[in-house]
Amino acid sequence: MIESSLDHIAGVVSGRVIGDGLRFFRGVGTDTRADLEGRLFVAIPGENHDGHDHLEAAWAAGASSALIESSFIDRGGMPPEGLDVLVVPSIRPALAAMASAHRADLDGVVIGITGSSGKTTVRSMAQPVLGLKGAGTASIRSFNNDLGVPLTILSASKDDAWLLLEIGTNAPGEIASLTAIARPTIGIITGIGRAHLGGFGSEAAIAAEKASMLDVIGAEPGGLAIVNVDGSAMRSELEHRRDSGLEITTYGAAGDADRRLNRRVVLPAGGQQIEIGDFRATLSLDGRHNAINAVAVHELARRLDIEDAGIAGVFSTLEPPAMRFVRHLVNGVLVIDDTYNANPESMAASLETYAEIATTAGRRIVVLGAMYELGSASEALHVELGATAAGIADELLLIGGPETMAMEAGARATSFAGAVTTFTGASEASAFLEPRVRRGDVILLKGSRRVGLEIMVQGLIKPGEVRA
Repeated sequence: MIESSLDHIAGVVSGRVIGDGLRFFRGVGTDTRADLEGRLFVAIPGENHDGHDHLEAAWAAGASSALIESSFIDRGGMPPEGLDVLVVPSIRPALAAMASAHRADLDGVVIGITGSSGKTTVRSMAQPVLGLKGAGTASIRSFNNDLGVPLTILSASKDDAWLLLEIGTNAPGEIASLTAIARPTIGIITGIGRAHLGGFGSEAAIAAEKASMLDVIGAEPGGLAIVNVDGSAMRSELEHRRDSGLEITTYGAAGDADRRLNRRVVLPAGGQQIEIGDFRATLSLDGRHNAINAVAVHELARRLDIEDAGIAGVFSTLEPPAMRFVRHLVNGVLVIDDTYNANPESMAASLETYAEIATTAGRRIVVLGAMYELGSASEALHVELGATAAGIADELLLIGGPETMAMEAGARATSFAGAVTTFTGASEASAFLEPRVRRGDVILLKGSRRVGLEIMVQGLIKPGEVRA
């Protein structure tokens, strides 16, 4: 993790020190509930919480110093006595500048992961594989924005063998900006879909945003891109970059990909056997999309001289990230929690995987929450989703606002014979579903985080629940 003095960092971020500028800090922190001993507390302002309101708590938690905004001083704010502070005009650009400077001091390989979906899963698959190469640092949870990426970089140590970063976007230009801070030498683009259509307007624009990572990697000596080409939009982006000097390896299920998923066999007890060229392994995660994710991770590992036997060993013991197609077997009922978030492609992948494993004699109950940030395409995409779900489920529970009507219309258009019930919120749906669940049912819950389907998951798996 970063180790520096306030005086040195003041020069990096164009700030001014109040207190002892020679005092050293080791690492940064943003949460006063955590151990901040000897760390620089970053007082992040926000709509609901302002870190400047917690300077006393940071001091009490052991912080040696704090990064604060000048507006706090301007409005009469005073840091607690004894807490040295570095004052900057704005926290976010200062944090970015610190991270960029620290990145220059790192010796290990830096890997950036972006894509419309699959970033966190690929990161969680790659992290233990990279562990075979030595100690390193990876993004926690989904730290992939203009706060998460710098904070992750600042937590890396100079002697780390690797740094693994998720890089996300909600608006044009973010990928290029964050990649410029991280300067990865290897980039993985997991695939392009229709997430955030409302902000980008088209799949082509989303592909252009994700592909902007490649331009930064191409400027790094020995830069390598590992890119999913199972969609046409990214193929177009690669065409004019192949002569740039950047090495590009494509992957996916497509027959012309450089690295392909050649074969997969779904295992009755969960997971699948996969074949990637001459590599064969048991992957403990469900779904064709995760088998394709494994192609990217395998290529990354081989490039870093990690042996196939070690890769296969890790693949056989992987656990899915929280709220991403996690199985819960409760008194004979299989509850599948895929509630972290949703876009059209992740919905389709989830439903496809559910269809592969929901083979019991019980009911197939699919609970779908609305998808957001889809702009003018929202209605059509929800109709499409409803039609897809109708081909798999025995019963549909749909949650959201006007999106539920579109999903129901899509299901009805297929002459779906099962029950369709709509709800405005997850609590209402939970109260309806819980008393009706019985042994043998397989329940999938999938939707955007805003819908709050985790409420339903907790209700279904709570300890002591008796299923008839």
